[in-house]
Amino acid sequence: MNRIRAYRDIEGISQQEVGDKLGISPQMVSAIESGRRVFAGDIAPLGYSNERIDLPPMSEPLHRTRASTSVTDKKRAHELLRLGGEVFAELVAHTDKAPRLTLERVGPVGIAELEDCAVDFRYSLGHEERGPIMHLTAAVELAGVCVIPLAGLRGIDGMSSWVGDVPVIGLAPSAPGDRFRLSLGHEMGHLLFHRKRTDTSESEANRFAGALLIPLADFGAAMPERPQLKDFIGLKSTWGVSIAALVYRAHELNYIDDQRYRALQIQMSKWQKDEPGQFDAAPGQLLRRLIDANGGLDKVAKKLGVNRGHLGELVNWSHLRLT
Repeated sequence: MNRIRAYRDIEGISQQEVGDKLGISPQMVSAIESGRRVFAGDIAPLGYSNERIDLPPMSEPLHRTRASTSVTDKKRAHELLRLGGEVFAELVAHTDKAPRLTLERVGPVGIAELEDCAVDFRYSLGHEERGPIMHLTAAVELAGVCVIPLAGLRGIDGMSSWVGDVPVIGLAPSAPGDRFRLSLGHEMGHLLFHRKRTDTSESEANRFAGALLIPLADFGAAMPERPQLKDFIGLKSTWGVSIAALVYRAHELNYIDDQRYRALQIQMSKWQKDEPGQFDAAPGQLLRRLIDANGGLDKVAKKLGVNRGHLGELVNWSHLRLT
């Protein structure tokens, strides 16, 4: 894998099209992308300096798998994550007072341990053991995580990967604020516990996100003996967690049985995709601040030798869903 393939994946173009830009045949593009040939030309037509031909390593990008997600969209998301981590690392290294990484991988843990890990992570974010985390995006970025938008990619709410030593999370800016927060917590779970997809990685990330956003002790205190849908609607405004996620957490913690869970799901089906009590998502701001501190998009793109348009995509939250 090299920059030519990464460029093509971000742009969503064919080998013929990238070959036309570089003045080589599609057969040569294929050979270069597969590693059978070394590219000795100039990749400036792609907006990158020749020093960028090699790509930084990244862990397997993890995200919720949906049938509606195309291979093209997955590849584009992968390479935006990689570029985000690559640029972020260099800007942090050259920017005074930039947040330094405090996030540490934990490795695989059992379901029962995830609740305690969520409490520990809250402390690492400078938050108390209990109570809502009002500014989750800002807290995660302060821990040294790069948060970027992944706009217009069908079926991808969130995706995460370690790019070298940089944890990167991509989020759909068009998602409602509650789902945005849950996706952010979910991807944090992946970064902490998972190096690759497993049979349980999605359920573990979900459990961690729920425990992070509404800790076990708080959830138990908020649950009436026979919770009704109105109870979950009230909790949403306090905790910034979707009603669907709250009902799911109540079920996994045995506050409601299977029958009650199904009944609540039927009641919620009337909302389709839009629950009551929507609120705005909180976009990532750290990468934009780092770019601005180093002279803005044009200057940073030129200094780092990266495509200005691709760099701009990493900070373009214009698709943010507003209520």
